[in-house]
This record gives sequence, structure tokens and C-alpha cells, in this order.
Amino acid sequence: MHTIKLKMEDSIYQNLMFILKNLNVKGLEIEEIYENKTIKNTKTKIKELFSNKKVDAFKTIDDPMQWQKQQRDEW
Repeated sequence: MHTIKLKMEDSIYQNLMFILKNLNVKGLEIEEIYENKTIKNTKTKIKELFSNKKVDAFKTIDDPMQWQKQQRDEW
């Protein structure tokens, strides 16, 4: 048995499914998997958010311990 995964644009989906469903070939099983593009895991969202950003937030800190102490002293 072999498995083929196809990704296609919405504009050709109906036409291709019509052809596949009408083949009537014994041994052919068609399984439709619907992807919900609105549901994304948190890791994917974070990667997309920062993919085009360049952040050098801590690059200017020479002594991290001293920096932390200064932050606490401000509070």
C-alpha cells in the first residue's frame, strides 16, 4: 500500500476531488484532511511573530549581575 499527500489551492480542490472520487478503482481509499489555519500552537505563533525581527535586548549589558541589582534597586 502507498500513501500520497497532496497540498492544493482551494480553487482546484473541488475539481480534483471530483476526479478522484469518480475513478471507482478497487483498492483506492480517499481520506480528506481539513486543515484549520486559524488554530496554531503557541510555538508557531511566536516563531512567526519574531521571524522578521532583530532584537538585541541584552547585548548592551556588560555585567548581568550588576544590571539585575540596578533593576531591583529601582523598584
